[in-house]
Amino acid sequence: MRLIEKDLKQGDHIYVRRKRVLYSHHGIYSGEGTVIHFKGAVREKKDPVVIKTDIENFLSGGKLKRRDYKRRLPHDETLRIARDHLSKKGYSLAFNNCEHFASYCATGKKRSAQVRNVVGGIAGAALTVVAAFIGKKKTRTKAG
Repeated sequence: MRLIEKDLKQGDHIYVRRKRVLYSHHGIYSGEGTVIHFKGAVREKKDPVVIKTDIENFLSGGKLKRRDYKRRLPHDETLRIARDHLSKKGYSLAFNNCEHFASYCATGKKRSAQVRNVVGGIAGAALTVVAAFIGKKKTRTKAG
């Protein structure tokens, strides 16, 4: 079933996958067709700020999705936190991106699965390289 705006409650953490790009854009649904989020796409992150915009602009042609949590703050508290951050700056791809913002509003904790996946991928690749290096070194030691 396709999620549509009338299925949303104020304070829902929503997101949209960006086509041709390997990331999602996140925000908090604030009702009446609006979303609170860090403005812009990754390539537009020059001096980003938390804004309130219409949902069509937020979705930019993508499919609406909602992040559900096992434990979260009440929806009205989530919306209050999001509104309190309007006009605030401090964007950081690794530590304070749009997903960190939306998860913080909904749970009180800044989390980004996208950042965790990238860091995990880098760590996994690094461990693979180290393991291969150690394996070669052990092989040389036995042969020598």
